[in-house]
Amino acid sequence: MQIGIWGFRMTRKMREGTVELPNGLSMHYYEWPGNGPKLLLLHPTCGYGRIWEWLADALGDKFHIFAPDQRGHGYSGRPNGSYSADEYADDAELFAEAVGIDRAIVFGHSLGSRVGQVFAARYPNRAYALILTAPHLSNFYMTREDAKAVLETAASNLHHPERFASREQAFTYMRARWPWTPDPDEALNHRIDYNFHHHQDGSVSPHYDIVRVSQGLTHLSDDLRPYAAAVKCPVLILRAASGKLSSQDAIELAKFWGDARVVDVEGTYAVQLESPVATAEAIAEFAGAIDVK
Repeated sequence: MQIGIWGFRMTRKMREGTVELPNGLSMHYYEWPGNGPKLLLLHPTCGYGRIWEWLADALGDKFHIFAPDQRGHGYSGRPNGSYSADEYADDAELFAEAVGIDRAIVFGHSLGSRVGQVFAARYPNRAYALILTAPHLSNFYMTREDAKAVLETAASNLHHPERFASREQAFTYMRARWPWTPDPDEALNHRIDYNFHHHQDGSVSPHYDIVRVSQGLTHLSDDLRPYAAAVKCPVLILRAASGKLSSQDAIELAKFWGDARVVDVEGTYAVQLESPVATAEAIAEFAGAIDVK
């Protein structure tokens, strides 16, 4: 099954806030009120809560959306810790309690997919359903080659610049790292607008903590199979049709959960940016099929 592609400007009203969690983390978040079920969106590594803005717009008022800046990212805190999916999932549980999310559909991308998997397993009463995009095979097969690639990725990320002399320099660097989306200029400018600090001398620096992000990447080889086995809610894998995860690998991956299905959406990595309308349609169809109220 293959679904659509994008092209519109954001119009939906957004609000933002910060909550102090019992574990000491100050968590910043974005919220798009709606009339339907709650939807908790968990961004990828080096991401930010507002990265979901296109998807929120495409969903309209069908869902009440919350999108936090996860620890080490955005305007949220950078406390000491392991930066494992378990720790992020505990943050998500405390966040849900703080903002009044009784139950939600949880949608995670990459890092967010790891967090969502652990969250749904450890806090089953919070999750109506789980949606994953860009999940990592290395969390399920953990080959020696996977471990080597994970460690190399984490080490390489430590060389990410802490500051760029200009917005243009940051844009050039980011385009090389994130070449995807039909309109990379718009997506990358959004990233620089809202995921970077703009200094008076014209230089810019990322809001995400390079060391904490790199630390989190080392958990790409953690074994998530026990968590998948513990998930009781329905699972949807949104596969980027032109991405690294093959159709056969996605089908095999889905077998780790008791009730999982795969839907292809056009894209290479970040379907919520590359095809927000199609992604919104897939979410709404999934929610309807499992009768989420």
